[in-house]
Amino acid sequence: MIIVQDSKHIKRRSGTPTDRVQVKAPEVLCLYRLEFHDETLAFLDEIDTLVFNRLVYVEVDFSDVVHITAAAALVLFAKITRCQSCLPFGVFRFPDRIISIVPPNSKEVKAKFVQTGLWSAIKPGGQKKLERLWSDWSNPYKTGNDPSSQFEDVIGHLRQGFGTLPKRIVGAIQESYLNIAHHAYELFKQDPGFNEFMLGRWWQYASINKNTGKMAIIIYDMGAGIPETMRSIQRGVSDCSSIQHAMKPGVTRFNLQGRGKGFSDIKRPIDSNASAEYLLVYSGKGEVVYKSGQILKEYAHTNSIGGTLLEWAFTGEGR
Repeated sequence: MIIVQDSKHIKRRSGTPTDRVQVKAPEVLCLYRLEFHDETLAFLDEIDTLVFNRLVYVEVDFSDVVHITAAAALVLFAKITRCQSCLPFGVFRFPDRIISIVPPNSKEVKAKFVQTGLWSAIKPGGQKKLERLWSDWSNPYKTGNDPSSQFEDVIGHLRQGFGTLPKRIVGAIQESYLNIAHHAYELFKQDPGFNEFMLGRWWQYASINKNTGKMAIIIYDMGAGIPETMRSIQRGVSDCSSIQHAMKPGVTRFNLQGRGKGFSDIKRPIDSNASAEYLLVYSGKGEVVYKSGQILKEYAHTNSIGGTLLEWAFTGEGR
């Protein structure tokens, strides 16, 4: 999590939106396959570094992109919209134009940017742009920070887009939002540079393939991450081990009664549906894939995802 110091201590940027540093996207943006993983995260982290540390306008160049997968697209949405909405007032003269975008050269890929809703999610704009995403029921990208008022709309969007939802997924999503609201950003709240835009902030991607019926629901936050918040009860272990410990019945991030149900509700859709493919949990530098009551895979990555990403995936059969 990058904390921007108070704007009183930052010199106002004298540059214009035409004075930009270019960030070149790799051909494939993917967090699922190891051969693309590090390059994808390095690209996403560079956007953060330039905007929050170097305080420069950025041009994100997608001209060579040929493919982008769902989890990578969601983290991209989160990174760019945090840049557009989270800097203190007065740091940039044109805050809504902090990020400019060069679209893909490929007409097919460019069309997908628009058709999938990604362009509407990452184009120049601030919080009003994000509010408009809520009124676009066909757009799979959403972000918010108030589960009590936004959860009903989230489920309404899912029901309209998916029809029949997998069993137990509503409870899993609700528990995920509550975990973010109660735990994810606790370690940052006392920092004087913490922007209230980030308080309880989550980003979501939810889509169904109309041809195959395959469904993916992904939620991402930029909080401290499960391994960091678990360190008070579990030290000296890998991030993957911390995640697996957090997924055990009865364990919560702070190991306190009354502070959420841990992963019990989050795992339940995978245990309750014949169509369930997997639950992916990526937090800190650890990634764990869960199905049928067991851990199928785990990966120890070099780079942190900068928070926690959860993905529930289902086939088009058995729902």
